[in-house]
Amino acid sequence: MPSEERRPELAPEPLTAAERVAVNVKALRMQRGWTQDQLADRMGHKSPQTVWSAEVGRRRITVNDLVDFAEALGVTPESLMSDTPESAGTGSPVYEVTTDDGTTRAITADTVDPGETWTSFYLRETQVFLAPTARILGIRLLSREAPDA
Repeated sequence: MPSEERRPELAPEPLTAAERVAVNVKALRMQRGWTQDQLADRMGHKSPQTVWSAEVGRRRITVNDLVDFAEALGVTPESLMSDTPESAGTGSPVYEVTTDDGTTRAITADTVDPGETWTSFYLRETQVFLAPTARILGIRLLSREAPDA
């Protein structure tokens, strides 16, 4: 009986940063039960085509895209670049902020400082969002903690 030759298993190629972000965006969107249309809406005036092309790697994700995806998904940009995006979460509250241009976004922040002229959101003492107070139509607490895996 001939012996079977065992070939060493090859380790998969590590993902590039762009591929990791694309995989994480799709995984987090699906985990939340959102369609590409719903994620695009949460990102402001983005088209579902933008979401699809980013998820399949046909669109180079810019820094602005990274921030938009992170805010819409309620995670940090660093989290989207990690191997475990949810566990890299902050455990901080997530707020939904609506501004007078019709944009609604999710922002993870430890502290909200609604000043007379500017409203600031802070995560670990770093400002993550700033908007003129007069332009903010509403701030709603979505969750007490960032979503867990």
